[in-house]
Amino acid sequence: MNERFAWDPLETITNSDQEMLIAAKKREIKNILKSYVGKYDSFAELIQNAMDSIEKRISIEGNNFKPKILVHIDLKNNSLEVVDNGVGFEEEQFRSFLAPSISFKDGGGTRGNKGVGVTYVAYGFNDLTIRTKNDNFHDGRQIKNGRLWVDDRNAQQIRPKAIPISSKSQWFSSIDKGASFKIIFGGDNTRPKKLFWYNATTPHQWKYLLLTKTPLGYLNLLDQSESEIKFDVHVTDINGQTSSELDCSAKYKFPHNEIAASQELNAIVKLQKKAIDNGKDPNLAIKKYTRSNGIYDFFPNESIKSIRNLDDEERELAELYNVVAYGYFTYSTEVWDQLNDKKAKLRKGLRIIKGGLQLANNNMIQGELITIPLTKSIGHQNQTHVIVHFTDADPDLGRKGFQPELKSLAEKISVMIVGKLSAQRKILKSDSGAQVDIEKDIKFHDWMKDQERHAQEHPLKLENDNFFLPTKKISIGAIPRSEQDAIALFNQLLAGGVIRGIRLLATSQVSQYDGVFQFCAEEPLDNHVFNQISNPLGILTEQLIKPYIAPPKVVEYKFSLDGLIREFESGVKNEKDIDLAVFWEMGEEYKRDYGVTSLLDFDNIQHRQHHGLTHLLDSSNTQIKVICLAELFELLNSPVESQKHQKLTYGDVF
Repeated sequence: MNERFAWDPLETITNSDQEMLIAAKKREIKNILKSYVGKYDSFAELIQNAMDSIEKRISIEGNNFKPKILVHIDLKNNSLEVVDNGVGFEEEQFRSFLAPSISFKDGGGTRGNKGVGVTYVAYGFNDLTIRTKNDNFHDGRQIKNGRLWVDDRNAQQIRPKAIPISSKSQWFSSIDKGASFKIIFGGDNTRPKKLFWYNATTPHQWKYLLLTKTPLGYLNLLDQSESEIKFDVHVTDINGQTSSELDCSAKYKFPHNEIAASQELNAIVKLQKKAIDNGKDPNLAIKKYTRSNGIYDFFPNESIKSIRNLDDEERELAELYNVVAYGYFTYSTEVWDQLNDKKAKLRKGLRIIKGGLQLANNNMIQGELITIPLTKSIGHQNQTHVIVHFTDADPDLGRKGFQPELKSLAEKISVMIVGKLSAQRKILKSDSGAQVDIEKDIKFHDWMKDQERHAQEHPLKLENDNFFLPTKKISIGAIPRSEQDAIALFNQLLAGGVIRGIRLLATSQVSQYDGVFQFCAEEPLDNHVFNQISNPLGILTEQLIKPYIAPPKVVEYKFSLDGLIREFESGVKNEKDIDLAVFWEMGEEYKRDYGVTSLLDFDNIQHRQHHGLTHLLDSSNTQIKVICLAELFELLNSPVESQKHQKLTYGDVF
């Protein structure tokens, strides 16, 4: 553009009776702004336009460039800038596209084509800067007080102009062609007023928000692929220091990818069918999946159209808009809090992924979650995250919502998905949070209570910080050959912090059982969190809701598990009384009457309830938690060989 003068976006409408027409356009703009009610709408609109521009360039140039979006969150100046290396604007487009109902998108593959999004950005805020460049044209403009003008009822606010700027943007300067939109937030009736509302101060936190609340969370429910566009997140803090996460993948944060021990419904059904075909118990076939955190599945168009309670018109809509869906059911709403607090690390109570129905169109979420309209088991609506995706079903004006008939169809689909997933909730953990109580005989009940009382009245502590320094060695110098060797080694592992989920209360010289202990998880809880390399005896972060000390329970020591099983068979000890067995080796006799779940197999981590447990020993009516010291050492010293050994010895039967 050769003339460096200010122009009014609304003057492109017509020259006849202009003030009357502009007044009408102002009313139209007000209606557009009323349709944008979300706190993420500004992010979504800028990113949507950026992705469309890049995809247009991809269609022209193919793979001859690296598609990239740059997102700059400036907490110091309360601003958002989104830069893309797409096609940029031609001169005529640049002068007219801010006016309402003006759009240069051709529909089809683009994410919007009503021409309202940029109008919202220009007139929904009070400070917008736009830059563009390509082979044919480059320019930069600033529009100020757009929102003030729209809200002005007394005709005192001057109509905003697109004023030429000379300032530079380091992010825009880094691209060869494309566009940049920068909003400085603040002012009445704007959302958000302050970027601090999100309580996100790091690139990691902002990336999580962008992937769950904007089109950067690219949705492909057919193959779960990501967009070919990469993005960078730059965050400038209140002190002016900038940190970044680069080359991030654009893909929605599906709960099953974020929450450990999440099982696919389709895989479970196939495993059960295989067991039935082989004459086996289908419940035993999926035993390894019990105590999972959630269950999920994807529902293709054929599955949607086969829903029984859809009428013919709804099936036609499902066909027309190629409706597909996704659902995730978790055992407790606490899981959403854990996801927010420990993965996203956002402000307390801000559940960005949670139960509800999320509508989506053309690979992009639309609007906020809505309630799943259940008529029974109402609590399940908060435990289930459902996405219903349409193709080329344009939402109503702005980001307000879909047509009523599409919303109704999505609600019916969501109810079906809740039913399918919740029907398999028996494999999930209990929501009570309480430990399973094991029956205790009267003959040792009083002894248990006495040991608990003694621990409370006479606690043993070592206050001197000069002791228990880490030596990375154990004082037991040889492989155990007796029960006493195994007990000594176990105590060494407790004192050295190798096993962190158990505290001993007492040993017994008079009772038929060896001792009393408590399961526990004390601060810092991070010391209990599973990591394949640094903490392979840990538990999943989703299971660590808060510190705890469980009621006292019975522990038995042996050199080999064989000895304990022989005592069960002889009646000397009752397997129902024992909560924890500690021994050096597994032996062979368990194979006759007991099943074993290996907690050292990384595929079974969701079954480990407390730090340090290695196996679960199951009979027809009891379960004993186990620490097998020999196999624990194998895991710590040779993790790869240990995984092979655990899968071969205790793996699937079917």
